[in-house]
Amino acid sequence: MSVPPDPAEPSAAAPLHADDDHPALAAANARAGLGLFFLYLALYTGFVGLNAFAPQRMARPALGGLNLALLYGLVLIAAAFVLALVYMALCRLAHGRHRVGGEDR
Repeated sequence: MSVPPDPAEPSAAAPLHADDDHPALAAANARAGLGLFFLYLALYTGFVGLNAFAPQRMARPALGGLNLALLYGLVLIAAAFVLALVYMALCRLAHGRHRVGGEDR
């Protein structure tokens, strides 16, 4: 036997609107994501290019006795994390711009 939903519960009272329902907000988030993706793609392409066409350079010690390949790989990992934080901040800013009087557009 099923229990009818309690109208006092927010989940049962009205459907929640996802921010993806707002095309302008979704477009702003997509633009931010694509820009950051292409930035990371450029970093990664540099890594792959150096490995493919200048492996001797990647094998040289660069900092603290670690070779450039290892350092570049660690920078790629850190850059992915930083870019994720930047994306989150950009999405929050876009969400703030798409709110009018405390309510979603």
